Amino acid sequence: MSKPVLVVIGTGWGGFTLTQKVDLTKYDVKVISPIRTIQYTPLLASAACGLFNFRLAEEPVRRKHRTEMDYYKASAEDIDFEKRIVRCKTDAPTAGEDPTTFEVRYDKICIAPGCDTQDFGTPGAKEHALFLKTTNDARLIQQRILQMLDKASLPTTSEQDQRDYLNIRIVGGGAIGIEAAAELWDLWFEDMRFLFPHLDGKVTITIHDVAPKILSTFDANLSEYATSSLQGKHVKIKTGSHIQSVEADAIFTKEDGRLPYGLLIWATGNKASSLVEKLPVKKPETGLPPTSLSPNFSWHLLLVNE
Repeated sequence: MSKPVLVVIGTGWGGFTLTQKVDLTKYDVKVISPIRTIQYTPLLASAACGLFNFRLAEEPVRRKHRTEMDYYKASAEDIDFEKRIVRCKTDAPTAGEDPTTFEVRYDKICIAPGCDTQDFGTPGAKEHALFLKTTNDARLIQQRILQMLDKASLPTTSEQDQRDYLNIRIVGGGAIGIEAAAELWDLWFEDMRFLFPHLDGKVTITIHDVAPKILSTFDANLSEYATSSLQGKHVKIKTGSHIQSVEADAIFTKEDGRLPYGLLIWATGNKASSLVEKLPVKKPETGLPPTSLSPNFSWHLLLVNE
């Protein structure tokens, strides 16, 4: 007798945990995600700053002891709840080629695609800012750090241009943004300034947040401690800062106008994924699905908010 097919969409905290704990003797598990690993987001800032290897900030979905589970590197584009079919699309394997589309039938489904970055429609943010959601993002940040230091070290670079290139701006005073700021300062102060002594005193790290304080969703004592700690590292904190647009080398704020940067990290806001947005199910006002992982209830559809 064939086992019921359990489709898991997403390899984030919720989806990955389910794939590793579900009883494979009872379910035929099929995992659909464009990312073949779980990304340990709290470790990404440290990995970007070279504290440890990128491989330590992720874990593969495919495991030697769970080879019965199928993994499809693709995006779930749509779900037909009546026919119990997931419509999928792969990334184009080669430039100029069309992506592959296919369908996966299921008996039970877990929808855990995670969230997309919320740029609030800010012009230029997607094109010019770097994000911190995956190990690939962390690698790009690491590369950009080296690029801006090399550019600032050229003999043709004026002192003012050096200071402009060495401006690191982080949009978002939440946990990810604060962690990134602290790690970047430690990287410079404890390591890189000794390799680039001619640039010492010219690196600036600034956190921009629209809220009146950083870590505004956390306990007030934690917010005050983080503020004091960052100011002790000479990290600038601009609260009540409204980003109006982003260009390749500068952001424009309502309060201060044009502000140059060499590295811009966008670490603010999440929104529901495009898949969740189009699902014909009732969603809360935030647009994010509820979480329910009770092991005792009977289910056909499970939404997991990560």
